[in-house]
Amino acid sequence: MFKPYRTSAVAAAAALGMLAGCAATPGQPGRPAAMNAAQPTIELLGFPGCPNTPAMRDNLQAALASIGKGWTFADTNQEKLPASDLRRGWPTPTVLVDGRDLFGMPAPAAPSMGCRMYPGGVPSAADITDKLRTAPGK
Repeated sequence: MFKPYRTSAVAAAAALGMLAGCAATPGQPGRPAAMNAAQPTIELLGFPGCPNTPAMRDNLQAALASIGKGWTFADTNQEKLPASDLRRGWPTPTVLVDGRDLFGMPAPAAPSMGCRMYPGGVPSAADITDKLRTAPGK
């Protein structure tokens, strides 16, 4: 009489359980559930003397609140960074998501501070929200 191997059934069940954890989230084909749960690293680069930093901070806070996932950001004063820190090379204000500029500016080659002028002025909360929802890695 044929006896099925119990260990094969257990191994198959374990493998199926592991694969289920890689399944796509409903409504987002091909995206693992774990990718949706993690917050990207969001950083606002600015300094107190920049007239556009407060407006960008307010708009970023409003954008994150509208997304509704409890996301936060690091508010980094570039003047307090070491002189060799390349984050000093991003013009102010800049929003970085996982180390990349939210609006597509290439990374700086040197730590030289300056002001950033956005076409049409500081991006609105709605503009920031749209960019955050479509940022790479999202």
